[in-house]
Amino acid sequence: MADMLKVGLVLMLVALVAAVALGFVNSRTAPIIAIQKELAKQNAMNSVAENLSPGDSLAFDSLSVTGLKNPYASCDNTLSIVQVSAPPDTSRIGYVFIAFGKGYSSTVQTMVAVGLEGVISNTMILFQQETPGLGANIVKPSKLIEKFNGLTSSECLLTKDGGGIDAMTGCTITSRTVTNSIRTGLEAMSEAGLFSSVDTEGGTE
Repeated sequence: MADMLKVGLVLMLVALVAAVALGFVNSRTAPIIAIQKELAKQNAMNSVAENLSPGDSLAFDSLSVTGLKNPYASCDNTLSIVQVSAPPDTSRIGYVFIAFGKGYSSTVQTMVAVGLEGVISNTMILFQQETPGLGANIVKPSKLIEKFNGLTSSECLLTKDGGGIDAMTGCTITSRTVTNSIRTGLEAMSEAGLFSSVDTEGGTE
């Protein structure tokens, strides 16, 4: 009995020391990780928005939009809009947002740059954990996301759903996830009056 208590106390002490050490390491590394994530996000925004004003340095500012619906609530995320300008001019030249959609095995995050008239300028996959060799190929621009460039919300539909975008071979779920998440984000922005002239009815529904 005494041996069992001794072993139990030793294990408890080991667990306590490990917990304290883990907490210490986390307190030291958490700020660094947060900074790295913010830098990665900034780099991604610069990359995806570069077509809005080629050759210019870009500025990004969070935008509060009254009446903006959230199409990503089912993914436990929100639609956050970032306005883009080209300093020293402070006038808005477009927007950047992250689209969220539940794929085959993960919530796929797609960063989208869109012009003032609701036309997609560029897209980039920020996060995915889809099936390797299949849905995970979504990170390769030529597989799908390049096909969104130049489209409006009404045109963001797979061929199988009546649109003109071909799904990746064997990856309809992931393809539909990305396509629908982008479309619903653009529709919410249009309904909130962010686009000056966007085709919301004339596309292939």
